[in-house]
Parts: sequence; C-alpha cells; structure tokens
Amino acid sequence: MFALFKTGKSLLLLVVLIPFLTIVSYVLYVHISKTKVNVFDIVQDYIINEKITLMKNFANHLIKEHNDKEGYFLNDSQHSKHYENALELIKSSKAEYIYVLYRDTDNMFRYLYDATEDNEEKAEYNQKFHPQTDIWMKSYESGKVQIINQTKLDGLWITIAYPIVSDGKTIAVIGADFTNNIYLSVVDTLSPIEQLSFYISIFMVIMLVLSYILFFMYFKTRKRGFIDPLTKAYNRQYLNTFLETNSLKNYHLMMLDLDHFKRINDNFGHDVGDVVLRTTVQEIYSNIRTEDILIRFGGEEFILLIYKKDIETSLTLANRIRQALKKRTIYVDKNEVTMSISIGINPYPSHAKNIEEAIKIADEQLYLAKSMGRDRVEVSDKKQSQVSKRISDVQNAIDDGRIRCAYQPIYNNKNLDLIKYEILIRMEDKNGSIVAPMEFLPYVKHTQVYINLTKIVLDNAIKVLEENRFNISVNIDLQDILNDDIVSLLKERFENKPELAKRLTLEILEHEGISDFKLIKSRLQVLKDLGFLIAIDDFGSGYANFRYLVDLDIDILKIDGSIIKNIDKDKSIHSIVHAIVSFSKSLGIKTVAEQVETKEELDTIIELGIDHTQGYYLAKPSFEFI
Repeated sequence: MFALFKTGKSLLLLVVLIPFLTIVSYVLYVHISKTKVNVFDIVQDYIINEKITLMKNFANHLIKEHNDKEGYFLNDSQHSKHYENALELIKSSKAEYIYVLYRDTDNMFRYLYDATEDNEEKAEYNQKFHPQTDIWMKSYESGKVQIINQTKLDGLWITIAYPIVSDGKTIAVIGADFTNNIYLSVVDTLSPIEQLSFYISIFMVIMLVLSYILFFMYFKTRKRGFIDPLTKAYNRQYLNTFLETNSLKNYHLMMLDLDHFKRINDNFGHDVGDVVLRTTVQEIYSNIRTEDILIRFGGEEFILLIYKKDIETSLTLANRIRQALKKRTIYVDKNEVTMSISIGINPYPSHAKNIEEAIKIADEQLYLAKSMGRDRVEVSDKKQSQVSKRISDVQNAIDDGRIRCAYQPIYNNKNLDLIKYEILIRMEDKNGSIVAPMEFLPYVKHTQVYINLTKIVLDNAIKVLEENRFNISVNIDLQDILNDDIVSLLKERFENKPELAKRLTLEILEHEGISDFKLIKSRLQVLKDLGFLIAIDDFGSGYANFRYLVDLDIDILKIDGSIIKNIDKDKSIHSIVHAIVSFSKSLGIKTVAEQVETKEELDTIIELGIDHTQGYYLAKPSFEFI
C-alpha cells in the first residue's frame, strides 16, 4: 500500500511538473519568435537610419555647394556625372538603385541624376519617372522622409524618398531602392532555435495529454483497487488508506455480520449467497448518509464508519439497517431468502491505540449480539478501556508466542492409572508470570481473539495426540458449538484426522441461558460424526440441568469441584452426587470427579462409583507430561 501511495505522489508530481514545463516551453517559443522579429526590426531600423544619414549628408552637401543660385544644379546637366559619382558614395553593394528626382512644371517627376551602374537600366537626364507609389509626392509636398519596406523571400527590400529642402522648399527628392539579406541571416540564425522550442512545446503538450490520461487511469485503477468487486462497497485496503489522512475521532465504528450466512451458502449455493451480499450492501447504502463509509471487511462481515453526531444517531441508524434487512425478502431462482444482521458498535474508536484494537471492541459487541440471539445491536460504553486493553494484551501474547498449554492428568478410579490429560490454556505476561484463564478469557470471549486462542489449543491438541498414545480433553463453551467459526475450525482441523478426533474429548461448559436443545443436539451430532467424545464440564456449578443428560448424546459428565469438596463430610452433598452418578450410569454416561484435593474425598468418590478422578491430590496442572 505504501508503494502504491508513493507511486500516486510521484504521478501527482509529474502531472504538476509537466504542465509547468509545457508553459515554460511555450513561453520560450513565443519569446524566441518575438526575439527574431525584434532583432530583425532593430537591424532594419539601423540600415534605414544609416541610409537616411548618408542621404542627408549628400543633400546638405548639394545645397551648400550650389546655394548661390536656386535651381542651379537642377539645370546643370554637365555636372550630372559629378553628382552621380557623389551618389555612388552613399550607394552600397546592397543598394540596387539610387537617384535624384525633381518635379517639373507639369508636376511630373523626372530624373536629375541616376547612379545606376547598368547602362541599360540607367535613366537619362530629364527622363520621365513613373512612380509606382505615392511616397515621392508625399515626400515632395511634406518635406519629410517617406519609407516603404517589405520582407520578401530573398531578403529585405526598402524604398526611401528623401526630400532635398532649401529655404523650406522641396526642390528635389533623393530616391533609393535597397535590398539586404539581413532577414535571411536572422532567420537562418534564430529559426533553428525557434523550431527546436516549437518541437519541444509540441512534445510537452503531448506529454501533458499523456500525463493526464495516465493520471486519470491511475486513479481509476486505484479506486477500482479499493472497491470490493462483488458488493461494490469499499474493501479493507481502502480502510488503511483512509486512515492515513483521517482520524477515527470523527466516526463511530460498527461491525455488521449477517446471521447464519453459512446456512444460505450451504442450502442455496454461493450464487444465492452473492446475491444476498449485494442486496445487503444495497440496503445499507439506502439507509446511510453520503458521509458514512461502508467497508466489506471479509466474508459476510462489514465495517461501517458513521460520521458521528451522537450515539443515539448511530444506534438509530444501526436499528434502521437491521430492520430494513429483516423486512427484505430475496427471490433467487425460485428460492425465497430472508436475512437478519447483528451489529456491534464502538462509539469511541479513537480511544483505542490503533484501528485493530478499535475493531476488536466493536467485534466484541458483535459477538455479544450474536450470543444473545442475533438480530441485535450492542453498544460498548466508555468503560470498555479495560476490556480493550485486556484484548490487546491477549493478542500481543498470541503474537509473541506467550500463550501456553498446561496439562492436568485424569485417572481411572479402578486402578488409578493415567488415562488422559486435560489441556488448560495459560497466558504468560511480559514479565514471565503465568496469568490464569479467568483473568483474560472473559474479556475476549466474543471476539476473533478468542477464536485465535481456540486455534492454538486445537493445534496443540493435534500435536500431542500425534506424538503420544494417551487421549486429550479440551474445553469449549456451549456457545462455541453454536458459533459457525468454531465449528468450521474443528472441521478444518480434524475432518481428515478421524483417528485423532476419536481420542479427543470436547468438554462443554454447562450454560443456563441455552434452551434450544434441538439446535444444540444437531450441532453436537456434527461433532460426534467427526469422532469427538462430548463431555459436560462443571456439572452442578450453580445450575444442574439434567435435561442435558436426557436430550443430548453425552459421553462423559464432569462433576464440578464445588460439589466434590467436603463430599466425605457433608451427607447432603454425598446424596446429590450419588443421585448424579446413578442417573449417569443408567444413561451409560461416564463420570469424572473434579478438584479432588484430599485422600478422603478420593476414597468417597471411589466408593460412590465415579469412574475417573482429576484434582490436585493426584496431580496439579503442569507444562510437562508425567
């Protein structure tokens, strides 16, 4: 993701830089073009001014030399050669023609002198001049210099009409036709640079267009990378990018999970499941605001970031989503599918040290909603800081490999032979001290962390069973067998290991709040089909439900240590345990006495006919096998 972000910044820099360089190249091209014109104008002005200066000097010299008699030089054809030679002085190799004209009484211009070298083109004295423009008349009448300049393909062509003025009266006009290849020189010098800058500008324009196309394609592709292809909601990658520039303090965090979604896939197929997911997202989008952000977190689980106002607003929104989905019926290939959703809300995600912890808190509320019957919304409160800290501690212990398994032996009461071990989970804190399960399990009970702990225990059980000949027991909650994730985990670990499953007992903690024995029985049957033995753990610990023994296919009954304690002294307890043992034997259920701590207690339970014993009197839990 970081590399993608760096690529985005580089591309953004490129998109900014290329327009800048394009503008610079265009400005340079325009500047060079203007410079070419300016240089040409400067040179042209210099040439014209130079010629005018020479004409002025010639006119002054002519007037000074013949100031004794007006019109003297106009009628003195015998001196024409002299003046034509003088005109040659101001004629350069660049001047094609230079001559002096006067106007006769009929206002016709005639040649006075002509310094043209080509005799065939040279005009005779007093020969009529046929002007092609009016500059001669304008110069004669105004007494001012008139200029015509034009740029031809072969150079610069200039025509100058310079009046000879004596005593405020124009008496003649000096005419000159100059040509100069300075234009070609300027063009030859600057045109390559101008063309180069032009091509650079064109190249930069092309690069500009390409960069914007790439920029558009990049962000289009990047956006596609943030979208879940099935539901069109955002994906987890977007969540990480979003949090780079946004704070969770502006949001409430919801975890949403479709109830019994696995059943939909199993009963109707994954195509129907996909339709359900898309419909779910549509319903959620129809009930949230544009500033709220929906993210598909995985499978049928979603994260919803609610731009917060108050917790009541988020709670109302969550219930509106829940009710909308509950009312929605989907018809796919003649199948009718209804849905419900469970939602957990963390209204203070910014209080968590990171997004993972914030999600865990919402996830805990989600599992709580599921454990309380599903189709519910549960909200954490500000007191969750201790819970989130403990969840984080457990996750850190998992990451650091500080989750350990202890083993307590269980003995056969007929001969006190060791028949199996119960695996007991322990956590080691950062100081190396052992933390009892009751100090951390309740905090993670309804979170993904709990499932991760279950994975560790099951993987350890598989390793022990593969390396040893004795059997193993592990503890799971009755709620766990109603959890699709836990059941799927058991299937995943043991479906291809039936011989190991037969040597593993699942000890299920007795639970008062469960009344759906039909569902429990079906789940237990799934586990028994995999080969597991099923035990009821802590039987009699405040709620001895004999219906478990009648309605459920139980293999082992573990009698809670609170009943076993003082069984050798308390006659009423002795009678209760006797009744439990007798009832169990009638159903073919093996019994285990827990927390046996004295020889007298052991003797009494053996006398009552309890099959197995577990307790400190015989062996304490240890990280090593006996």
